[in-house]
Amino acid sequence: MSQAATLPDTSSPFGTYPAERLVRAAWRLADRHDLSRGLRKRIRGLVARVFKGPYDLEAEGLRFRIYPGENYDDRKILAKGRLPERKEHRLIAPYLGEGKVFVDVGANIGSYSVFAARSGAAVLAIEANPQTARKLSFNVEANELDTVRIVNSAVGPREDTLPLWQEPSNCGFATFVKDLTTGEWEGDWTATFVKVRPLTAIADEHGLTGIDVLKVDVEGFEDRVVLPFLRHADRSLWPRVILLETNCRPYWTEDCIAELASRGYGTTGRTNDNMVFELSA
Repeated sequence: MSQAATLPDTSSPFGTYPAERLVRAAWRLADRHDLSRGLRKRIRGLVARVFKGPYDLEAEGLRFRIYPGENYDDRKILAKGRLPERKEHRLIAPYLGEGKVFVDVGANIGSYSVFAARSGAAVLAIEANPQTARKLSFNVEANELDTVRIVNSAVGPREDTLPLWQEPSNCGFATFVKDLTTGEWEGDWTATFVKVRPLTAIADEHGLTGIDVLKVDVEGFEDRVVLPFLRHADRSLWPRVILLETNCRPYWTEDCIAELASRGYGTTGRTNDNMVFELSA
């Protein structure tokens, strides 16, 4: 039976749950990619039962309260002692800083939002999962960042309420695409209905007049976030740079990449899971 999600502790001060040496060693073992995928999964299940978290630790000078038993990003931070998606961070870093605006759709626990806010950027962090949004809020407060606004909402093409599918071993991999819950990502998925809003409405509500970097990581729903926004937002609000998760591209209903190209976005970076697009002048 899958482990139930841990209720997040958002009241105890940072440092209450130190990650001791044994904890770090166990999660490094569970993250060893020289082991077979099946063996790694079995080890991870055992480690998650014994060392599920929470733990407080710093990675690259940033503070996080993590729950490695239930989130991939948390496991990576603990096992490697650094932020995940370092290549992606390097690709967007030149566009961040004082006076810049970063919009994070699918903010998870904040590895992008906290990174962007540390650079001085104003951040709008949007997270659909209420429990994950609470963890995100704690991490923002632990880093004493006052430039981050958190929106607990999903983003989609229209105002709606939809089932958000979640798997207890990786709450950061929540999705609206039910087909994604089988095959490679088969697990103990359950659905919770959440509010969905267009990005145009959220941007208007928060008074955005420009976006320097838009990051979208919503597990196969990226096309239904980005394309309606570009079709309905004033061109002055189009992001200069878009960091788009593409590893779930087969589940898109429309080809984001082709439409981005038709609207003047060129590809300026690529990693295993993401692509970066910049709007031509």
